[in-house]
Amino acid sequence: MLAPPRPPSLDELEALIKEARARQLRRRLLGAAGVAIAAAFGLSAYAITIGGNPGDLVQSPASAGPVTAPICRASQLSAEADWQGATQSMLGGATVTNRGGVCSLPAGVPSARITWQGRALPLRERKVPNFGPGKPRRILEPGAKATVYIQWWNYCGRPVAAKLPPTLDLRFGTRLLVAAKASLNWGVPVCNGRGPSTLFVGGPRA
Repeated sequence: MLAPPRPPSLDELEALIKEARARQLRRRLLGAAGVAIAAAFGLSAYAITIGGNPGDLVQSPASAGPVTAPICRASQLSAEADWQGATQSMLGGATVTNRGGVCSLPAGVPSARITWQGRALPLRERKVPNFGPGKPRRILEPGAKATVYIQWWNYCGRPVAAKLPPTLDLRFGTRLLVAAKASLNWGVPVCNGRGPSTLFVGGPRA
Protein backbone atom coordinates (compact mmCIF):
# COMPACT_ATOMS: atom_id res chain seq x y z
CA MET A 1 0.00 0.00 0.00
CA LEU A 2 1.37 3.38 -0.97
CA ALA A 3 1.67 6.05 1.71
CA PRO A 4 -0.59 9.11 1.47
CA PRO A 5 1.04 12.21 0.02
CA ARG A 6 3.23 14.24 2.33
CA PRO A 7 2.51 17.95 2.75
CA PRO A 8 4.58 19.82 0.16
CA SER A 9 7.43 21.91 1.47
CA LEU A 10 7.37 25.67 0.98
CA ASP A 11 10.28 25.41 -1.48
CA GLU A 12 8.38 22.88 -3.58
CA LEU A 13 5.23 24.98 -3.51
CA GLU A 14 7.10 28.10 -4.57
CA ALA A 15 8.71 26.26 -7.50
CA LEU A 16 5.46 24.70 -8.68
CA ILE A 17 3.50 27.94 -8.47
CA LYS A 18 6.24 29.85 -10.28
CA GLU A 19 6.17 27.34 -13.13
CA ALA A 20 2.37 27.12 -13.37
CA ARG A 21 1.70 30.87 -13.35
CA ALA A 22 4.81 32.29 -15.03
CA ARG A 23 2.96 33.54 -18.10
CA GLN A 24 0.29 35.24 -16.03
CA LEU A 25 2.90 37.00 -13.89
CA ARG A 26 4.75 38.20 -16.98
CA ARG A 27 1.54 39.71 -18.37
CA ARG A 28 0.87 41.43 -15.05
CA LEU A 29 4.41 42.83 -14.88
CA LEU A 30 4.24 44.17 -18.42
CA GLY A 31 0.89 45.77 -17.69
CA ALA A 32 2.16 47.29 -14.44
CA ALA A 33 5.23 48.66 -16.19
CA GLY A 34 3.05 50.31 -18.83
CA VAL A 35 0.83 51.88 -16.16
CA ALA A 36 3.86 53.12 -14.22
CA ILE A 37 5.38 54.75 -17.31
CA ALA A 38 2.08 56.40 -18.23
CA ALA A 39 1.66 57.64 -14.65
CA ALA A 40 5.18 59.08 -14.62
CA PHE A 41 4.53 61.04 -17.82
CA GLY A 42 1.19 62.21 -16.47
CA LEU A 43 2.71 63.46 -13.21
CA SER A 44 5.49 65.27 -15.03
CA ALA A 45 3.07 67.00 -17.39
CA TYR A 46 0.79 68.03 -14.53
CA ALA A 47 3.71 69.31 -12.45
CA ILE A 48 4.97 71.41 -15.35
CA THR A 49 1.47 72.84 -15.85
CA ILE A 50 1.12 73.95 -12.21
CA GLY A 51 4.77 74.88 -11.84
CA GLY A 52 5.71 72.28 -9.25
CA ASN A 53 7.80 69.14 -8.98
CA PRO A 54 6.51 65.60 -9.65
CA GLY A 55 7.74 64.52 -6.22
CA ASP A 56 5.40 67.01 -4.56
CA LEU A 57 2.41 64.97 -5.78
CA VAL A 58 3.44 61.63 -4.26
CA GLN A 59 1.46 60.50 -1.23
CA SER A 60 3.28 59.92 2.00
CA PRO A 61 3.02 56.43 3.53
CA ALA A 62 0.58 57.79 6.12
CA SER A 63 -1.85 58.89 3.39
CA ALA A 64 -1.21 56.15 0.83
CA GLY A 65 -4.30 54.11 1.72
CA PRO A 66 -6.60 52.89 4.49
CA VAL A 67 -5.26 50.87 7.39
CA THR A 68 -8.65 49.39 8.24
CA ALA A 69 -11.86 48.97 6.28
CA PRO A 70 -15.30 47.37 6.71
CA ILE A 71 -15.62 43.66 6.02
CA CYS A 72 -16.25 42.89 2.35
CA ARG A 73 -19.71 41.75 1.27
CA ALA A 74 -20.13 38.80 -1.07
CA SER A 75 -22.16 41.00 -3.44
CA GLN A 76 -19.17 43.27 -4.10
CA LEU A 77 -16.70 40.46 -4.83
CA SER A 78 -16.21 38.32 -7.92
CA ALA A 79 -13.86 35.35 -8.21
CA GLU A 80 -12.37 33.02 -10.81
CA ALA A 81 -10.57 29.73 -10.12
CA ASP A 82 -8.03 27.82 -12.16
CA TRP A 83 -5.75 24.85 -11.52
CA GLN A 84 -3.69 22.45 -13.57
CA GLY A 85 -1.52 19.37 -13.21
CA ALA A 86 1.75 19.64 -11.28
CA THR A 87 3.72 16.53 -10.14
CA GLN A 88 0.61 14.31 -9.72
CA SER A 89 -1.27 17.10 -7.94
CA MET A 90 -3.46 19.96 -9.14
CA LEU A 91 -2.05 23.42 -8.45
CA GLY A 92 -3.68 26.82 -8.80
CA GLY A 93 -6.11 28.95 -6.86
CA ALA A 94 -8.87 31.53 -6.91
CA THR A 95 -8.46 35.24 -7.60
CA VAL A 96 -10.94 37.50 -5.78
CA THR A 97 -11.67 40.96 -7.24
CA ASN A 98 -13.31 43.83 -5.39
CA ARG A 99 -16.06 45.38 -7.56
CA GLY A 100 -17.23 47.84 -4.88
CA GLY A 101 -15.82 50.28 -2.36
CA VAL A 102 -12.76 49.68 -0.19
CA CYS A 103 -13.26 46.70 2.13
CA SER A 104 -11.36 44.10 4.14
CA LEU A 105 -11.28 40.31 3.99
CA PRO A 106 -11.68 38.63 7.40
CA ALA A 107 -8.38 37.62 9.00
CA GLY A 108 -6.95 34.13 8.63
CA VAL A 109 -6.92 31.41 5.98
CA PRO A 110 -10.32 30.79 4.39
CA SER A 111 -11.99 27.40 4.49
CA ALA A 112 -12.28 25.82 1.05
CA ARG A 113 -14.25 23.11 -0.66
CA ILE A 114 -14.68 21.95 -4.23
CA THR A 115 -18.23 21.32 -5.41
CA TRP A 116 -19.10 19.60 -8.67
CA GLN A 117 -22.66 19.59 -9.98
CA GLY A 118 -23.85 20.67 -6.55
CA ARG A 119 -21.99 17.88 -4.73
CA ALA A 120 -19.08 18.64 -2.38
CA LEU A 121 -16.15 16.37 -3.14
CA PRO A 122 -14.79 14.45 -0.12
CA LEU A 123 -11.63 16.37 0.77
CA ARG A 124 -9.50 16.90 3.84
CA GLU A 125 -8.40 20.51 4.19
CA ARG A 126 -5.00 21.71 5.40
CA LYS A 127 -4.46 25.44 5.96
CA VAL A 128 -1.02 26.85 5.10
CA PRO A 129 -1.01 30.62 5.87
CA ASN A 130 2.12 31.51 3.87
CA PHE A 131 1.30 29.37 0.82
CA GLY A 132 2.02 31.13 -2.46
CA PRO A 133 4.05 34.06 -3.82
CA GLY A 134 3.46 37.68 -2.97
CA LYS A 135 2.54 39.34 0.31
CA PRO A 136 -0.51 38.78 2.52
CA ARG A 137 -3.42 41.01 1.56
CA ARG A 138 -6.62 41.81 3.44
CA ILE A 139 -7.50 45.40 2.46
CA LEU A 140 -9.01 45.55 -1.04
CA GLU A 141 -9.44 48.92 -2.68
CA PRO A 142 -11.82 49.20 -5.66
CA GLY A 143 -10.56 46.94 -8.43
CA ALA A 144 -7.91 45.30 -6.23
CA LYS A 145 -7.33 41.54 -6.34
CA ALA A 146 -6.26 38.88 -3.84
CA THR A 147 -5.35 35.30 -4.71
CA VAL A 148 -5.92 32.24 -2.55
CA TYR A 149 -3.55 29.48 -3.71
CA ILE A 150 -4.44 25.79 -3.48
CA GLN A 151 -2.79 22.44 -4.13
CA TRP A 152 -4.89 19.29 -4.36
CA TRP A 153 -3.45 15.80 -3.83
CA ASN A 154 -4.74 12.24 -4.20
CA TYR A 155 -8.27 11.99 -5.55
CA CYS A 156 -9.61 8.42 -5.60
CA GLY A 157 -13.33 9.25 -5.62
CA ARG A 158 -15.95 8.67 -8.27
CA PRO A 159 -15.11 9.95 -11.77
CA VAL A 160 -16.09 13.48 -12.71
CA ALA A 161 -16.76 15.02 -16.11
CA ALA A 162 -13.92 17.41 -16.84
CA LYS A 163 -16.06 19.34 -19.35
CA LEU A 164 -18.34 20.45 -16.50
CA PRO A 165 -16.18 22.79 -14.37
CA PRO A 166 -16.53 22.72 -10.58
CA THR A 167 -16.76 25.59 -8.12
CA LEU A 168 -14.16 26.45 -5.50
CA ASP A 169 -16.05 27.80 -2.49
CA LEU A 170 -14.08 30.01 -0.08
CA ARG A 171 -15.45 30.94 3.34
CA PHE A 172 -13.67 33.87 5.01
CA GLY A 173 -14.43 34.09 8.71
CA THR A 174 -17.93 32.93 9.63
CA ARG A 175 -20.11 34.86 7.18
CA LEU A 176 -18.33 35.78 3.95
CA LEU A 177 -18.74 33.06 1.29
CA VAL A 178 -17.20 33.54 -2.17
CA ALA A 179 -17.87 31.06 -4.98
CA ALA A 180 -15.21 30.93 -7.71
CA LYS A 181 -16.20 29.12 -10.89
CA ALA A 182 -13.33 27.08 -12.32
CA SER A 183 -12.18 27.51 -15.88
CA LEU A 184 -12.22 24.67 -18.36
CA ASN A 185 -8.51 24.11 -17.63
CA TRP A 186 -8.94 21.85 -14.60
CA GLY A 187 -8.85 18.22 -13.55
CA VAL A 188 -8.41 15.94 -10.56
CA PRO A 189 -5.10 14.76 -9.06
CA VAL A 190 -3.69 11.26 -9.47
CA CYS A 191 -5.00 8.57 -7.11
CA ASN A 192 -1.81 7.42 -5.38
CA GLY A 193 -2.98 5.64 -2.25
CA ARG A 194 -5.77 4.96 0.21
CA GLY A 195 -5.17 8.10 2.23
CA PRO A 196 -7.67 10.97 2.17
CA SER A 197 -7.86 13.41 -0.70
CA THR A 198 -6.15 16.55 0.64
CA LEU A 199 -6.54 20.20 -0.29
CA PHE A 200 -3.82 22.62 0.89
CA VAL A 201 -5.13 26.19 1.13
CA GLY A 202 -3.26 29.46 1.65
CA GLY A 203 -4.25 32.89 2.90
CA PRO A 204 -5.14 35.74 0.48
CA ARG A 205 -2.05 37.27 -1.13
CA ALA A 206 -1.35 40.22 -3.37
